[in-house]
Amino acid sequence: MMSGAVSKPRALAFLVFLFAIIVCDAETARDSARELEAQHLRAVELGRAGKYDAALLILDRLLQNFPDNYPLNRDHILITIWKGDCQGALSRFGRVRNHEHPPYLIVPVSDCLLERNRPKEALTLVRAGLDRHPDNPALQHSLLKATVGLKVDENYDDERRAFIFELASDSSDQGLREWQSRAELSAHVAPRTRLYTRYLATRSDDSQYRAGDLNRAGVGIRYWFNEQWLIDQEISADTRHSGHSGSATKIVYEPRDTWKYVGAYTNFAEDDLPLRARANGVEASHWQASAEYNSLDYVWYWYGTVNDYDFSDSNRRKSLFTTVGYAYEMLPHREQRVYLEWYQSRNTLDDTDYFNPGRDRSLGVVHRTDFVFDSRYKRHVDSLYLSMSDYTQDDFGSRWKWSVKYEQDYDFDGAQSLLWGVTHARNVYDGAGEAEWRAELRYVKRF
Repeated sequence: MMSGAVSKPRALAFLVFLFAIIVCDAETARDSARELEAQHLRAVELGRAGKYDAALLILDRLLQNFPDNYPLNRDHILITIWKGDCQGALSRFGRVRNHEHPPYLIVPVSDCLLERNRPKEALTLVRAGLDRHPDNPALQHSLLKATVGLKVDENYDDERRAFIFELASDSSDQGLREWQSRAELSAHVAPRTRLYTRYLATRSDDSQYRAGDLNRAGVGIRYWFNEQWLIDQEISADTRHSGHSGSATKIVYEPRDTWKYVGAYTNFAEDDLPLRARANGVEASHWQASAEYNSLDYVWYWYGTVNDYDFSDSNRRKSLFTTVGYAYEMLPHREQRVYLEWYQSRNTLDDTDYFNPGRDRSLGVVHRTDFVFDSRYKRHVDSLYLSMSDYTQDDFGSRWKWSVKYEQDYDFDGAQSLLWGVTHARNVYDGAGEAEWRAELRYVKRF
């Protein structure tokens, strides 16, 4: 009985003690919150007074203890922009990119993205803001600026018609010279929508391979869902022979102005199929996936692609190619870059009529020099490419391959451009070296 009587006062005392702790912790939390708010307001006042470094010093200290606090990050970004440091502001903005932002933050961040040559990201950010604040005039103005910036940068949603003509001649299929010509006419038919028609013709100089000549016409549509997503859908057919219809689908995703991803599939591979294979009635479906990176300062470049061909003769070809480039000199009238390349492929069928190594691979280096000229044209750049690679084919060992290419690129004005180039190379087929020439031309006219 005595122990029970004693335990009740002790239990009551313990509850009182817990309550005191909770009250104390709550008061401490309120004091901390008030101190945080006071320091935050002080930083904002200093920022508005033009004392940016002092304001950022306070916010940096607060963010060490509260790194995920959105208001602190938001005002840090704003004050950094007021200071004139867009790069620093965008770096911090990346940490809170997926948060819902107020218009007064979206507008300056969008301006910074445009200043840093990132119009796709600016447009994506502004559109997300307009979804929540459709009548905000500042966001509507930012949308206009970002849209203009993207059009200038990449001809996004260009309303002019466009004509493209390409001509090439090469002897890349073991000495067989082939001519390829392609023409395309496209027109803007609705916002972010282009319809196009095109024609492809190939011709071989050797009459015994004339069966491999292509005469294909296609029609398609390119539609930009927004500045990040593009779909290109085409159907095509041979104009001389029935039963050779094809469908091609390409999807492009550009989440950032620095990154680009492409996925493509066609059930009728065209000029990328070897001439000897086409001449013997071999067809192939082809899928491709690729990724590309370009740094905003144009110094670094990376590209990678995987390809899969399913031939009608039961052969299956898989290949991988990747390259990384670095610009070590960027002067007003000359730029120099070096690229490191890796390629490998595997085929499943032996004894084919076309070049079809069981396994091969190469490691190479490419040096590119761009000569930028002052001329009466909008842009004139000549490029010299020098390449060397170590090529290995199973059962044939390693051999050296090299090439020299000279190219001229003209933008006559905002509507016409011309690119042409010539290449001399030493390639290797089944252990035997062959000298090859390639010439190519591309003309674009917008009207």
